[in-house]
Formats: sequence, C-alpha cells, structure tokens
Amino acid sequence: MPAARAAPILRLVPTASVQFHEHPEHARTLRLVERLRDEHVLRHPPIVAEMAGGRYMLLDGANRTSAFVEMDYPEIPVQVIDYSDPAVQLKGWHHLLLEGRKLDLKRVYTEIPAVAMQRVAHERVGALLELRGVYALLVDPDGTCWGLFPEDSAHLALRPWVRVLESVVSAYEGRTELERIKMADHDSLPHVFDSVEHQLCLFPVFSKIELLDLARDGTLIPTGLSRHIVPGRALSLNLPLGFLTEVSDAQERSAFFVRFLERLEVEGRIRLYEEAVFILNE
Repeated sequence: MPAARAAPILRLVPTASVQFHEHPEHARTLRLVERLRDEHVLRHPPIVAEMAGGRYMLLDGANRTSAFVEMDYPEIPVQVIDYSDPAVQLKGWHHLLLEGRKLDLKRVYTEIPAVAMQRVAHERVGALLELRGVYALLVDPDGTCWGLFPEDSAHLALRPWVRVLESVVSAYEGRTELERIKMADHDSLPHVFDSVEHQLCLFPVFSKIELLDLARDGTLIPTGLSRHIVPGRALSLNLPLGFLTEVSDAQERSAFFVRFLERLEVEGRIRLYEEAVFILNE
C-alpha cells in the first residue's frame, strides 16, 4: 500500500478533461449552481483518477463537476488519487423510494427486454447481490422481493447490465423522492420500511476495473449507484472561485491556485485526521 502523504494531491485541470463515470442528478446540479453563484466558493474538490491522454476519471463529485460545466468554468480544482491503491474501495448505493406505491415498478420492469422477473426469498438477497446473480432487486410496497435476472444466460455481461440499470433507474428518477442508502444486512430487508409507501431498489456492485473500462469509452452508469471509499479525502478547501473568470490567462489561473495551496501549507491549515468522523449537515 502506498505510504501516507503529508498533503493531498490537488490540481487545477481543464474541466473538459474530467470524464464522468455516472450520470449526474440534474436537480442537485441546479441547486449547486445557485449556491456557487451565491457563495463563489468551492468547499470540497471533486476526486479523480488519472487516465491516459491527459484525462481524469471522476470518482466523486459529479454534481459539482456538472455545475462547473454549467457555469462555463474553464478549469476545476480536483483531488487526484491513485486508483490502483487497494485502500481506495468501490462500494455501492441502494435506492430507497419514498411514496413508492404510486409507481408501478413491477409492471415496468417486467417489460424490460431480455429480463426475467422472479420472486426472491429474503434470505437469498444477500447472496444474489454479493455474487452478482441479478441485474437488480426490487422490494415492492408489500415487502416482496423481485429479482431481475438475465432471460437467456446466467452471466451478466457488463454493458447489457448497464443498459438494464438505465431502464431500472429511469423508471423512478425524478418521479419520486429518492434516498441513497447502504445496508449491512440484506436478510433484514423488511425492517427498513417505516410504511408501506416505500419501495427499494437494490444493486450489485461494480468492480474498479469495470468502472475504468466503461469510463474509457464514455459509457455512463445511472446516477447514484457508485460510492468510493477514499482515505485522505480532501475536505473544506473553501477556494474562492472568482479567479476562474476574472483572470484571462490559464497560466496565471494555475499560479493563483498554487499560491492558494502554498498559503494553506505555510499556515499549517492542511491536517490529516486519522480517526473516523461523523459529518453533520453536509
């Protein structure tokens, strides 16, 4: 494992060089655009990994990066990490759908091409997700689990899987309130429901190699599925963004950013906290 660094690697890179791996959430992006226009400060830099050809795969911060694109900022401050570091882990989110009964997802999902929908016992859920035996799982308002299985094969090929996930998520995205959740024990699924109005979509997790493969050819996965665990994540950069529009020369903008980071270092304002923390009101 690479040795711990005294400071994170922060760079000012062309906004166009950042390659998305999942679709951003349009509503969240618009809210963030309004906040950036009001505050003119970037709190937390997006996290990226270097790719070939001067490109960077975006690991965290899709809505922040989308806001920079929306606002025509020529560069974006990012934290660059080593994606080969085993300490950098790719996890996943599940989607809890509030007021879910108004969506007839079971009917919609039975119409997805090349997908067979079958009822699944609760005790099988964990193994199916862990071993990637299903494209996704739906828990309906009555607490019944339904698996979306490949119709003609036991193998879930990567790109067909992404196409199925697009159909799964698009059936509810923007149509109901969505909460991203993580669950440690899938066998206790019925206990996550506070009312019968909820539905839940559960997803297997991609591998880091698969995510890189998709990003190289510009294939995006649906929004809100990937979750990266990054040791040494840089938070509270609080960078004033005026220089990105007020300074016309790219080299001068880069020099401004370097001076900003040097000042933080000289003033002892870059600190590594090794203990796990809870962040409230984030």
